[in-house]
Amino acid sequence: SPINFTAMVLEGKNVLDKGCRSIQRLSFGVREDVVKAIDDYMEENHPSAYEDASNNTIDTEDTSLRLSSAIAHLSRPTDVRTFWNATICNLHCKFRNYISEVVASIPQTHPRAAGIRTNTEVVGFKRAKGRNTIHPDYIRAMMTTKIIVLAQRDHWEGHSRLHEALVSGALVMSDPQTYWPHGTIENENIVVYNSRADLEFKILYYLDPENEEERMKIGQRGREVALTHHRQWQQAERLFLNDMKYRNGYGLANKPWDTNTDFVF
Repeated sequence: SPINFTAMVLEGKNVLDKGCRSIQRLSFGVREDVVKAIDDYMEENHPSAYEDASNNTIDTEDTSLRLSSAIAHLSRPTDVRTFWNATICNLHCKFRNYISEVVASIPQTHPRAAGIRTNTEVVGFKRAKGRNTIHPDYIRAMMTTKIIVLAQRDHWEGHSRLHEALVSGALVMSDPQTYWPHGTIENENIVVYNSRADLEFKILYYLDPENEEERMKIGQRGREVALTHHRQWQQAERLFLNDMKYRNGYGLANKPWDTNTDFVF
């Protein structure tokens, strides 16, 4: 059974019409309240970096973008977070909960990972309130985490967490999608995992001190692409202008979840 739409585009099993192969898809955009909350967090907790970014800038949007390098290079004591677990996610969440369990088990299952600090706790407001109201604990948790691992609901694609995580400057890891938001490039500004082994390997790789700068650069570019292309007004502008260069590539560089692993529906 497909986990999301990527499984529909396998060779010989394409159930999507050819007309769907190049679309302008409006993904969940960047929440302006999240951007402001992160700016406020930096102003309060890292005033020097905030002052450097705000000097000689035209407006707050420019300040937010100029903060990207400083945010990506913050000291982040928590290594990996998911922000969900089985106590909160119980509807179409079999895969999502599985990934959370994988992340939580890494320190016990990998000898090299004994000191890794993972966290799968739910932070801040839940469900609808969390989608409309920002809790300072949620912002603080994102800003103090090196890697944020995302997973989509079963048989679903896209969610608000993607751009929330990207604007935090953490390295974001996600399961496969068919249509990624415009400008999202694997291993450039996001990391995609295709199996349990792939996820575990990539977590260990990006937590290796030798790869720290690579991790932070991907996090910085992820924040930059979110702020440059996925503010609400930017998405609306692209939709109305209908510029062909913003059409999404069909299944670009994305493999589906490896169904030969230990997770199946």
